[in-house]
Amino acid sequence: MTPPSQDLPFETRTQAYAALGALVADHGASLYCFSADYRAWPLNQPAFIQQLEQWALRDARRLDALRFLALDWSQVRGRFPRFAAFRRDFAHLVSCRQIAETGARGLVEMAGSPRCAVYAHTATWMSGETLQTAARVHALRMRFDEIWEQATPAFPAVILGL
Repeated sequence: MTPPSQDLPFETRTQAYAALGALVADHGASLYCFSADYRAWPLNQPAFIQQLEQWALRDARRLDALRFLALDWSQVRGRFPRFAAFRRDFAHLVSCRQIAETGARGLVEMAGSPRCAVYAHTATWMSGETLQTAARVHALRMRFDEIWEQATPAFPAVILGL
């Protein structure tokens, strides 16, 4: 008999990044992420971007399989050029949207897949929890999906100019 899954807290940013990496390495069918502005995420760390690329290459036929939701995308391209390149190269898999702060009320900094989720207690990712309890993962996903439907497309893969 398999023991029940346990939710695990983390207390450092290093542990948070390890939890995010483990989530991506889990190879779920989809990934969803929310942050106010992704400022404290490991989006410029080569190892994390490589994990995202490996996840994306596992099944390139999926559409809109990686969803990133933010309050503000204005600084992401300049702050995280590796992520911007990933966004461009995998535009067929990555969808980015933006929502007003009032629309995202109650949503925490988080990332999830069908089997597990990681969320932070604060925007700095200094503490939080890895969720493996199905009911909690499902509740977080439902909240994300509700807000996703209200959000507008943002952070295009390519900037068009004249």
